Amino acid sequence: MRRVLLFVLLLTALLFGVRRAEAQYYTWGSDPPLKWSTIRTPDVRMIYPDTVSELARRTLFYIRAVQPDIAYGFRHGPMRIPFVMHPENFESNGLVMYLPKRVEFLTSPAIDSYSMPWYKQLVAHEYRHAVQYNNLNRGVIRVLSYILGQQGSTIGLLCMPVWAMEGDAVMSETMMSSFGRGLQPSFSMAYRAMGSVGRDHRNIDRWFCGSYRDYIPDHYELGYQICSYAWERYGENVWDRVAWFGSRNPYMLATTRIALEKYYDTNVSRLFRETFDELERFWSSLPEEPDTARPLVELPERNHTEYQWPLALGDTAVLAVKTDLDRVSRFVTVDLRTGREREVAATGLISTRPTLGNGRVWWTEYRRSALFEQRVNSQLCYMNLADGRTRTVGPARRALYPTSTPDALGWVEYAPEGRYTVVVRRNGGEEERFAAPDRTELHGLAWDDRTRAWYVLVTDGSGMWIGRIDAGGLHAVTRGAYITLSDLRASDGRLYYGSIASGKDEAHCYDLTERCEYRLTTSTYGSFDPAPAGDRLLVTTYDRRGYRLASQPADSVRIPVEARRVPLNRVNPPRRRWEVLNLDTVRFAMADSTLQSSDFRAKRYAKVPNLVNVHSWMPLAFNPFSLVEEQSIDLNAGVTLISQNLLSNTEAYASYGWNRSEGSLFNLGVRYYGLGIRFDLDASYGGNQLFYSLGQYNAQTGKYEYQSRPAPDKYYSVGLSATLPFYLQRGYHTRQFSVSARWNYSNGMVADLGKIEWGEGGGITNIQHVGFREGLHQVAFGLGYSDQVRMAHRDFAPRWGYTLSTSYTFNPADRYFSDLILFYGQAYLPGVMRHHSLSVAATYQTSIGGYKFPGGYAPLSYKSTRLIPRGFTSADIVSNNYTACEANYQLPLCYPEGGIGSVIYFKRIRLNVGGDYARFRTPVGGALAWQRIWSAGGDVVFDFNLFRQPASGTSTFTLSCYRPSTGGVWIGGSLGLPF
Repeated sequence: MRRVLLFVLLLTALLFGVRRAEAQYYTWGSDPPLKWSTIRTPDVRMIYPDTVSELARRTLFYIRAVQPDIAYGFRHGPMRIPFVMHPENFESNGLVMYLPKRVEFLTSPAIDSYSMPWYKQLVAHEYRHAVQYNNLNRGVIRVLSYILGQQGSTIGLLCMPVWAMEGDAVMSETMMSSFGRGLQPSFSMAYRAMGSVGRDHRNIDRWFCGSYRDYIPDHYELGYQICSYAWERYGENVWDRVAWFGSRNPYMLATTRIALEKYYDTNVSRLFRETFDELERFWSSLPEEPDTARPLVELPERNHTEYQWPLALGDTAVLAVKTDLDRVSRFVTVDLRTGREREVAATGLISTRPTLGNGRVWWTEYRRSALFEQRVNSQLCYMNLADGRTRTVGPARRALYPTSTPDALGWVEYAPEGRYTVVVRRNGGEEERFAAPDRTELHGLAWDDRTRAWYVLVTDGSGMWIGRIDAGGLHAVTRGAYITLSDLRASDGRLYYGSIASGKDEAHCYDLTERCEYRLTTSTYGSFDPAPAGDRLLVTTYDRRGYRLASQPADSVRIPVEARRVPLNRVNPPRRRWEVLNLDTVRFAMADSTLQSSDFRAKRYAKVPNLVNVHSWMPLAFNPFSLVEEQSIDLNAGVTLISQNLLSNTEAYASYGWNRSEGSLFNLGVRYYGLGIRFDLDASYGGNQLFYSLGQYNAQTGKYEYQSRPAPDKYYSVGLSATLPFYLQRGYHTRQFSVSARWNYSNGMVADLGKIEWGEGGGITNIQHVGFREGLHQVAFGLGYSDQVRMAHRDFAPRWGYTLSTSYTFNPADRYFSDLILFYGQAYLPGVMRHHSLSVAATYQTSIGGYKFPGGYAPLSYKSTRLIPRGFTSADIVSNNYTACEANYQLPLCYPEGGIGSVIYFKRIRLNVGGDYARFRTPVGGALAWQRIWSAGGDVVFDFNLFRQPASGTSTFTLSCYRPSTGGVWIGGSLGLPF
């Protein structure tokens, strides 16, 4: 039994390194208050706000359409799983999670999408994960699910690599479309530019886990290439057997390697090298095509740089957005005569491209709402070129593709129910609105000065096409095709955009007078972001160092484009297609909705009865909240039930534990986020009653004397807190303001100070008979404010930032108890070199009021553990005029990018040198005297990935060594998990 328990604990611990286990005791984020409905079918359950009922019906139609084919290559179909739709988040995404199991759909269509409608992409990709999960939840893993609930099923995710799961899902998405995600030229472009990836003799884990030194394509791109090659090489889905073997033999741990050796005489390293060797041979056989656009800037080595969306500033300068591994996105200008570059302003996370007009630059940024994580808007912003200050247009929070004209500003507005509208605001303030037809997506907007008309990029069931918007509605300019179009602009009777029609990303134009399409560039790897600039065309071109600014004469290349339904497939080696449904051929009509409504009726989703959703349990007692937030593991024999509802606004746990010293222990924790205010309830029962007693030093005997205590009763406590967090995101800065209140009651025994009798010598004469009062109330109020700038890829701390907080704690039921007041501040400052960080912090706390001994000492007082010198504990301090400060200087030591292959990969090692100092007044011989403590030392921080987990699964281990002013050397270690 002990071996089984150790095995369960080991697998659970390993689970914390799995990216798709990030839902372990994790809340995805709450939607604003909405009315929800649900539709049940034999296989899935749709849960959605009433505002997107039509989207839910359409998504369900696509799910049922692909159901016969979604498990292609696997022996088991998809698991029965609920789909939860979040309509108010512009950061489009989808994911499948355990704990509890569900599919999350962020329904706002992706900004940078390809020619398949967003909901079809989500179904083809995310529903495939439900197949993978069901094939992993077999054998021993299924037995563990009975022992641990869904937590046990999550252990099965160790049996199939994350990159393989995502690569297989991208294959599903690609095979179920006419020219899907995996075939997009940009999807393989980085690998094509890198050259000999397969012949890289270093630790190949960097290609799976990412790097801080170099740009590494993500695990979706890597996974697709390996999965696609394995499908062609072995003629079947190799992950079916890998999942089958792993789910039945999880105790072997390295199940992927063993299964690949057993069934295919290969392993991941060999698959990786064979995949990229084959790709390199194919790509090197393609004819060379030099860039026709002339570079305007040079790119540095080993700092992958990205210039985007160039805009001409007259004839002598170009404005663009620049990002690299060292710095976040910012506007820069490049002088075309000297090549000199000047930074203008840092930006937030840009959602759609900037445009220029009337001395202003307009663009949109993702901005989270003040209260709800799942309400992320696309905010309209602008910058006056004269002063370089960025500003926000307050009411325009759902704006996309702003476009400036001499007398108006236009943008595309997206409503959460799935409708697009083109908004035109004249300089005089009047506004025109043009609604796009149902079931269409708009992915670009431009205004042409010659035809004086608005043009849009449209995605619908026929693919992507260009349309013209006027008072009569939306009219087609080009025919729909499964060819990805992007970055629409217009000038002088021409529409400029990116297109993959030729098999690569190139700049195209459509001549509105001739009604003909032309390709304007030829590129080695790709040209993007075309922008007319008089007689020249500005673009960005790609090579292994990133995206650079480039230009060419506007008509130096003018290749007529032949109309076709799909692009040329030039950069992808030939692969056999799956025999599955092509979702591009599936149409959803009103008749389908009516028929579906009669078969599967929608019902109200009652939120209150569904707040409790116990999904997992453990044969141990512990606090999962402390485990995630503090990496604190306090285990007892017993059982723990874990709950999280499907709307991700309520999480809870209940545990029963037992240990020899305290006996039975009951604990309960509940958190609720659904109203913006976070409510926390905690309760506990068991163990020994706490005593807050008195002690004094007897000079005659040379010993301490303490109150005599009665026999302790069982301890219990209950607490309730409310926190109102305001998240104030403004471009480059993210500010947070929070107000909190907390009440707690426990049956602790508190010394009855009203019965103290003092002798002539200043001592307590009746200390053995003072007695106790039962019950301790604690009420606390707090305020906090922070401001931090965005971090670049290589940063481990903000370059600039600060945090301020204060709190006041008191006991409303005992006038003898002293109150506690606390002030805290921390600042982040840049170090002497890039990616060095200096942080300083200070705190002050003191007890006020309450009962005071003759020397001024408050025997009953609260204590804060904020900023205690390392090597000391809260027992070593007194909250009388406690002042402390801390300084840390952290820098990267090296980037080893190696380790034990496929087991642990060290990405970066950091060094932190720190020191702490504190002083406070402590009772000495009946009076208060100053006491000072300090510590100095350092930490070595390892950034690492386990089992080839992707970059998002990077964990940290900190080894600390400090020399406190009293005692010996203090050595400690802590683990930082990626959730």
